[in-house]
Amino acid sequence: MRKARSLKKELIYSFLIIAFFSIAILGVFQIYQLSSLINENQRYQAQTAKYLADYIDNYVLDYKKAIQTEALNVKEPFLNNDIPGIQKQLKDIKTNYPGFVNMYVGDSKGQSIVFYPESYTDGVKRKNHNFSDRYYYKELLKTKETVISPVYHGRGGTDILLVAIVSPILDDEGELVGYVLGALDLNALGEHIKNRTFGDGGYAVVIDQEKNVVVHPEVDTRRELVNLSESAIVQYIKEQQNKSGSSYFELDNLHEDVYVTYEKINHLDWVVWVSKPTDAITSTYKNAILLIIVFLLITALIMVIVSLYLTDRLERTIRYLLNYIKDYTKGIKEDATVKKKIQGPQEMEELFYYFNHMIDEVEKNRTELIELNKELEARVEERTTTLKNKNLELKAVNKLITSVSSNKDLAHFIQHCLKEIEPFMDYSIHVFFHDLAVTTNTIHTKQNLLQYLSKNIVGEQQYIEPIQIEKNNKGFLIVDLMNKQSMTASQQEFLRTFASSLAVMLQNKFLFEQIRNKHAVLAAVLESMSEGLMLVNNQKEVEYVNEFFLSTVKMGKEKELVSFNDVYRQFINIFDVDPEELSAFFANKKKELKLEYKARQKKPKYYILHKFSVMLDEDVIGEGLLLRDITKEEEIDTLKNNLISLTSHEFKTPITNIKGSVETLLRPEVEWEPDFQQELLEGVHEDIERILHLVNDWMDISKIESGTMYVERNMVRASDLIEKSMEQIPLALREDASFHFHNKLGKDFTFYADKIRVQQVLVNLITNGLRYNDASLKEIDITLDIEENDVTIAVSDNGIGISEDHMTKIFNHFYQVDVTATRRTGGTGLGLAICVGIMEAHEGKIEAISESGKGSTFILYFPNKRGRDIDEKSKDLYR
Repeated sequence: MRKARSLKKELIYSFLIIAFFSIAILGVFQIYQLSSLINENQRYQAQTAKYLADYIDNYVLDYKKAIQTEALNVKEPFLNNDIPGIQKQLKDIKTNYPGFVNMYVGDSKGQSIVFYPESYTDGVKRKNHNFSDRYYYKELLKTKETVISPVYHGRGGTDILLVAIVSPILDDEGELVGYVLGALDLNALGEHIKNRTFGDGGYAVVIDQEKNVVVHPEVDTRRELVNLSESAIVQYIKEQQNKSGSSYFELDNLHEDVYVTYEKINHLDWVVWVSKPTDAITSTYKNAILLIIVFLLITALIMVIVSLYLTDRLERTIRYLLNYIKDYTKGIKEDATVKKKIQGPQEMEELFYYFNHMIDEVEKNRTELIELNKELEARVEERTTTLKNKNLELKAVNKLITSVSSNKDLAHFIQHCLKEIEPFMDYSIHVFFHDLAVTTNTIHTKQNLLQYLSKNIVGEQQYIEPIQIEKNNKGFLIVDLMNKQSMTASQQEFLRTFASSLAVMLQNKFLFEQIRNKHAVLAAVLESMSEGLMLVNNQKEVEYVNEFFLSTVKMGKEKELVSFNDVYRQFINIFDVDPEELSAFFANKKKELKLEYKARQKKPKYYILHKFSVMLDEDVIGEGLLLRDITKEEEIDTLKNNLISLTSHEFKTPITNIKGSVETLLRPEVEWEPDFQQELLEGVHEDIERILHLVNDWMDISKIESGTMYVERNMVRASDLIEKSMEQIPLALREDASFHFHNKLGKDFTFYADKIRVQQVLVNLITNGLRYNDASLKEIDITLDIEENDVTIAVSDNGIGISEDHMTKIFNHFYQVDVTATRRTGGTGLGLAICVGIMEAHEGKIEAISESGKGSTFILYFPNKRGRDIDEKSKDLYR
């Protein structure tokens, strides 16, 4: 076995090892602290760069929002050429945003027409400028969105460093009609950045999207515009994909190494970096390591010398004590203890004394320990009671945490919270919030705090805790102390907790109500859209369908749209569309798809279907379908085509006849007989009448379509109106015709109507009844009567009638039942459409009853405006 070392050597080795490891640990800890300090400095440098980027971004974006808002506000005065109004708005913007040096409003050609202030910074009177050659104006024409220009020096009297913020003024069709331009002074921004502290040798640099200097400690941006595109730092940052980062660089022009932390400003495409010399970061680290090594060597030498001296003394004392213990132990075993006089340090004498009395001291300590244990148990019991009380308070607060999504109003919500914690309270609590005063039993509205306290607080003392939510939302928790009640510190602490929890609940209630109201508004907007909207997620599951889309696609069928496949099948079922074409649209091969819905005995309806991607934070979260009804546009196109076709046919024939007749009469070599000339002129007159009739029909249709059909209603005699209408029928149509007028209201009956327009309707109906009639004796029956509150005029004939499949279309523009007969008689297909428009202008209507081969009946309904003033006797007479 290895021989044990002496105590002296052991102590020397121990002292050296302890000293060495202590110093080594201290050194490692010191190095770690220095390393952490360096990392902290680097993090601080990165945070500084991030702060500067956020500050610059917010600074510029605030001014950008001001220009965008001004572009919306100035639209109306700009379109109205209200120059003073525009100048006033520019002045308000300049007052609220002093960073703008110049404010311009210009037209779509880039020429400024209004500016503020009216003088440059050097006092020179401002002139209008043309900005069409500037980069930002060209960019504005391309994007029609707000543009932030690179850094440039201003024109004329404003030659400081500027950034132009330009926002378009768009008309209702989205076309650019002008612009608002604000020239932003960046020197104030630069001064703010330069005044920040970046440490020894540190500084910040800001460059714009063109790599022009915005802020640099060595560049005077008031006199020169410097580009750093060739800088090694700029080239490195340009190659990086990350928004932020850091690296070490060796700058040739400064002959030093620097550590750079950069941050990209995405909204502006600017870059800001903070630079600091590498020596300033690492010099302290190197000096500390050298100092620790020197200190370690010196300490080791001193510890060897000191330990030799101390261990020698300690060894002698311990040896003496050991000998004494051996003798004392031997005496105890032999029951013959020998008391020796201790020769040594005072501590040894004390140690001997306490050795003799150790047993007595242990017994004494045991007794004290028992007493202490009893005292400790009492304290534990007291603490347990306190914890139980705290547990009850926590249960009360937990009861307070209730759902804020209930439909309770604010007062009942507060009362509900008070009732939840009522079992845990020993006193009466009142909550005063806004103008509400609430207890567990009562709710008072429109209250004043002082008046409420004087009328409803019974106790002599009160304890009040504020309920603070926001600046303008403040209330109070009032405890009514009755019968000499008092509040302990623990109870006061609980009330403060209760007041804070109630404030949180009320804040959550306010926030929930705001979110619910916004959600309801958004849902109402989507449901009120005149276009269909459907949204599906990335799993092709339907997330939302508005009422228009649902009613159109389902077309009255009770079938839920759950997935994209359901929508596809429903489109195939109800629309006349090629499945391959529909599949190509859903596969994003077509931007839009035209759909036609055909129903039996109904007009066809047309729709246009658009597809778009739904984005959230630059991620595609689903797709949307937009369905728009274009039936009206299709009808207009059809109307236009029919009009062109009708014009080419109906105008060509009479104009050709007129031209032939006029050319015949103008022949100088022939002298025509007067009868022949009269015949030609009468033919010309008939053709002109025909053209005039067509023009009048088209003018009436135009008025009806534009909603400007005007009728001048007066009190007219119904019998005279009908008889005059029958007299206006051409003699050629009245041959072989029989007219019968059935007046059930008497000869003197009158009603409100436009006489000329009503005659136009009756003449049209009677003419149609005679034209479309193959009977040997053509019969026209006209009946005047009252039905409920309407005056009715019914026109019946014994003509060819109208089949059921044509009944729903006869009132359409240009629609003709018998094309061959129509062309033979010169019809246009506009007559019944004009009749409908005239009746609607009278606030009435027209109905048709017909059967093929058995004739037709058209009934006109006129509101009887004076019907309420006619007594029952007069009504019986008219009937």
